[in-house]
Amino acid sequence: MTDSERLHQQDLEIIKNLRIFDDDFMRLIFDGNPEATALVLNIIFDRDDMVVTKVVGQREIKGIEGHSVKLDIMATDSEGNAYDIEVQRQDKGNLPLRARYNSSMMDTVLLPEDEDYSKLIPTYVIFFTEKDVMGDNEPMHHFMMQDIKTGHILGDEKHIIFINGDNKDESTRLGRLVHDFHCKSADEMYYNVLAKRMRHFKESEGGITQMCKLMEDMRIEYGKETAIKSAVETARYFGASEDAILENIMKRFDLTESEAKSYMLKKSA
Repeated sequence: MTDSERLHQQDLEIIKNLRIFDDDFMRLIFDGNPEATALVLNIIFDRDDMVVTKVVGQREIKGIEGHSVKLDIMATDSEGNAYDIEVQRQDKGNLPLRARYNSSMMDTVLLPEDEDYSKLIPTYVIFFTEKDVMGDNEPMHHFMMQDIKTGHILGDEKHIIFINGDNKDESTRLGRLVHDFHCKSADEMYYNVLAKRMRHFKESEGGITQMCKLMEDMRIEYGKETAIKSAVETARYFGASEDAILENIMKRFDLTESEAKSYMLKKSA
């Protein structure tokens, strides 16, 4: 068996075991799929009339200084609300602070330049966490800013929601949705709109080809990222200035200034 054939077999095995809780696969399931996204939002908000007008997978928002952020799924609905939907498998990083950052970055792109703050629209950052990050066995937590003493809601229309992936109660719509996020096979799923999408990527020739291409692109990108980080680390070891390092990796790896700064911040974080 050639190396190429071996990699292809490995890719097929990985594809077989992917779940919606795997973020790259989740983006494929929902990207450009208003029906599936509306299903999720209707379940979370206990409604059946929400209409999603636009869904974009892996929306990158550039920070003016400091970190940029890649949102897994960014969606808008017919009522003018905006949603960032994320999955989190590992118990790493401070999720409340990450949610706060994502929310702030959404505002930077949702408010046009020179517009009044009254034009800010309601935003919802939604994390599906594989584990019970709050540790209280609640299926969902919905946070808004409020006065600690009086409980008065501030009214800034910023919402942060955590969905507990350890929720096993399949008697509820939310519990069945969480179940589907854990499934590796479409045959195990409750919701047809999600099962149909999973079958496409795991069982159809075109879907499998698309998945294999994605995994090859990821290998190439990972190799490039590793090379850039190594170049930054080596230059710092030999005492190069930050400006010189920035200029070097921009030219060597054909990066914009913002992209190069992002790599340098990752390494120094």
